[in-house]
Amino acid sequence: MIHMRLLPLLTVLVLALGLVACDSVVDDIEEPIASAGDADLTSPDQADFLINGIISRSNNVQDNITVQSSLLSDQFIFGGNLGGGATFPTFRFLMVGLTGTSPFTNNSIDGTQNHLGQYRFLADNLLQRAETLGADAFGGADSEGWQRVQFIGNFHGGLARYYWATYFGSEPRTGGGVISELASPADPERGDFIPSSQMYDLAIGKLDAAAAFATDYEQRVINSVKARIALFRNDAASAASLAATGLTPEDPPFQNDYIERAGNQNNVWFAQGGPGRTQAAAALRFYYGEDYLNQDLENPEAARIPLFDAEDTGTIEAGTPFNILDLDNRSSRSPVRFDLGLEPGDAVNLFAQGRYLTRSDNIDFITWQEMNLIRAEAAERGEASGDPLELINEVRASNDLDPIDPADYDGMNTIFLERDKEMFSTGIRLPDQRRASEFGLDSFGLDLDRHGWHLGPETWWYLAITNAERNNNPNLD
Repeated sequence: MIHMRLLPLLTVLVLALGLVACDSVVDDIEEPIASAGDADLTSPDQADFLINGIISRSNNVQDNITVQSSLLSDQFIFGGNLGGGATFPTFRFLMVGLTGTSPFTNNSIDGTQNHLGQYRFLADNLLQRAETLGADAFGGADSEGWQRVQFIGNFHGGLARYYWATYFGSEPRTGGGVISELASPADPERGDFIPSSQMYDLAIGKLDAAAAFATDYEQRVINSVKARIALFRNDAASAASLAATGLTPEDPPFQNDYIERAGNQNNVWFAQGGPGRTQAAAALRFYYGEDYLNQDLENPEAARIPLFDAEDTGTIEAGTPFNILDLDNRSSRSPVRFDLGLEPGDAVNLFAQGRYLTRSDNIDFITWQEMNLIRAEAAERGEASGDPLELINEVRASNDLDPIDPADYDGMNTIFLERDKEMFSTGIRLPDQRRASEFGLDSFGLDLDRHGWHLGPETWWYLAITNAERNNNPNLD
């Protein structure tokens, strides 16, 4: 079983060829902990060294994307006062849909984009080095070393492409990314923009290649990722079929693992949306919402939506369809989409997520609970067999929560509510909101006022590809 576990030797982002998917990867790289020449790294003895770099960047991508996409979604808002208060204007612009300033100069997104470019490059580069060496250099095609390199390179190359397709875009409603196959950073030939649909195809190709070298557990992880991609592409039938062969209740979650130490292998939720500094606070519904029942911190629901007081307040103003939260000290406003029984003029406390309270807390990338909810949605939409409520209640039971009574089951609204809570702070709410509106899921009974896109038509559904790529890539105007 191979988790995204940080190996003892931390990342080396060196390589004389340059780390380039976005060319800014070279310009903005942190000082390496250790380094070696390019030729020295093309050796079976350096495989662990290179794999560490891949896993390190996997960590950096997931924690930064989950924070930033949570702010762009309706799941988090721009911070509170705990730990020094919310001071990142780039996060405020995320909360309002990247309006009010150029989305292409948002340096918070820029850092995440650089990490993702490095992640994709390192995964692909590992495979290129292995091909140069050949299987015999590792002890043959059946050797553990060769099999591991092939799995890691293909699997993480697939995840990198998944991240591009799901979270980045060239325009407000156009998702996708760029892969430039450069011989050197000075190479003028830059990759074309690859739309999400095509980037997902590339991700699946890599995942399928990884499957030939996967353990049984890893095969179920691959099927789970493919199930998620199918759902995000609105192919509910395929999503359900893949989810049925994905992670099971006997399987642990597939995680990114972080460490408690100085450096960039901390879980950034601690410093950006936790007790270190609350740049991101949970939307009001997670504390005040009747459907979430988290006001009483003794309530079992608090186990999967843990919160703590962000030591700040906001004021409710009149608005539609419900109200507006005015964050006075941060010059920003956020819609309160769920009717929480609040009236204009009410002062409300802000609460931060309590799932990641230390720098070393891990983030679930994918779980069996998500597979159940995918199957439940497909069944509710008539695209798969099975009892949606039974699948949902199995997820609730894993959190020691009472089952939902059939009389209280509200179809797609119940499913999206459970997804919102079960995948809290893992970055899934943004693609859920997007697909709800894009694919017209109201035709299946989903309330788009609650679960569709929450901001105006000019706002971004994706993290904008920044000038770090645009200024050097003539294929992006």
